[in-house]
Amino acid sequence: MRIELADVHKSFGDNHVLRGVGFQIAPGEVLAMAGENGAGKSTITRIVSGAHQPDSGRILIDGTPVVLKDPQAAMAHGIEVIYQEFQQNLFPHLSVAENMYVLDRERRFGRVLVAKRRMVEAAEAALQKLDVHLDVRRPVSGLNVAERQMVEIAKAMTHEPSLLILDEPTAALDERESERLFTQVRRLRDAGVSVIYISHRMDEVFDLADRIVVLRDGRVTLDDAVEDLETRQVVTAMVGEGVDDFYPKERNATDQVVLETDGVTGPDFHGVDVQVRAGEVLGIGGVVGCGRSTLLRALFGLEPMTGGSVTIDGSPVRVRSPREAIESRIAYLSPDRQAEGLCGALSVEANVSLASLHRFTGVSGVVRRAGERTETGAVMTDLRVRAASPAMAVGSLSGGNQQKALFAKWVMAGPRVLLMDEPTRGVDVGAKTEIYRIINKLTADGVAVVLVSSDLPELVAMSDRVVVMREGRIVTELTGDRVNEQSILEHALVGAA
Repeated sequence: MRIELADVHKSFGDNHVLRGVGFQIAPGEVLAMAGENGAGKSTITRIVSGAHQPDSGRILIDGTPVVLKDPQAAMAHGIEVIYQEFQQNLFPHLSVAENMYVLDRERRFGRVLVAKRRMVEAAEAALQKLDVHLDVRRPVSGLNVAERQMVEIAKAMTHEPSLLILDEPTAALDERESERLFTQVRRLRDAGVSVIYISHRMDEVFDLADRIVVLRDGRVTLDDAVEDLETRQVVTAMVGEGVDDFYPKERNATDQVVLETDGVTGPDFHGVDVQVRAGEVLGIGGVVGCGRSTLLRALFGLEPMTGGSVTIDGSPVRVRSPREAIESRIAYLSPDRQAEGLCGALSVEANVSLASLHRFTGVSGVVRRAGERTETGAVMTDLRVRAASPAMAVGSLSGGNQQKALFAKWVMAGPRVLLMDEPTRGVDVGAKTEIYRIINKLTADGVAVVLVSSDLPELVAMSDRVVVMREGRIVTELTGDRVNEQSILEHALVGAA
């Protein structure tokens, strides 16, 4: 099935989002779509999926104009979409199998009791094609983010799509999970399925795609075969100017130990000993489930710590809740900013000051709004949080500006330790560079930073040292030239000392 967009325009009020967008995708082609947040990628996705209607222009399937009046009409043409915020499409208290077939269980399997067994068998077969091994009777609420992503992908595969749109599909996946996904995408391509692959990760784009379309300000600024392009050309088409340094890392580490753990143990990590110095970025490598994310959550009081000790600047601390962590000047960036980082309905200003309210609250409990407004405004300006007004809902900002607002919250709180889990997940190239500069600012101020990232180039470039975890334990520490992708993967997968 060949799909073509021709001179598509779309506005929301006075905001002209798409300005004459046109491109096509052939059967058995992987088309990467790139662009900064706000460039128009999501709007195109929603138009192709039938969720939005274009103001003008045409959509053609195999040369025939079509009207995709709603998502059901798009699905009837074999169009499936997996959105970046895929978890909103899953029912946490239903099983994996029920989630995969919840919309058409009776049509596929009938009303009789044997239907449940057939559904379980079908779900197991669909996951097996992705080389994913899960108990399909298990509730989705018991799965981690990566496992939920794979369930959503398998669910889309059950409809045998002609066009599959993947929006930042590896944002929650580690290297091994990502490779499983890439294998499946290549199989789909070889079977004649068209794939639109939306990603900010240039290494993925160049490894997987046949062609790249770049959007900027609602217009196509590049449409070419991958083999004819270099990364710098794509970035220039995205931001309008060259990016000289994707990872503007500054070396600010000192000899002063800020964070030290001695034998800390928790739900899926054991006997972890680390030291993080003032101005240092300590990276933690490993695959999903190795314990690194749970370790960060435990250090912030979100998971129980059942053994070991923690010191900050040489003084023992006991962290049993986020409140105690903040009092100990420990900050934490969750990989899911919407669920655990920000209050989407509250204003940008309220979110930025949330961890520092005690500074603006008198004995009466009344917040001194003038002081709050002054300080939040200053930190927002310093970190380049772009918002039409500090009073607007933070959930209405782009992904990159939401993430910078989250950083602003912790910068304002004045941490000694910043724990970061996937700090650039789902943000564009320009926002990533700004976030890296925020990290440099923090380390220059003497903050000790711990970085967990499944983006290996990012982990390598932004870390001063890397420790690798496997099955809940640190298996090695890498320094100097040993901080490279190959070494991290070897130790993460093999566990060599």
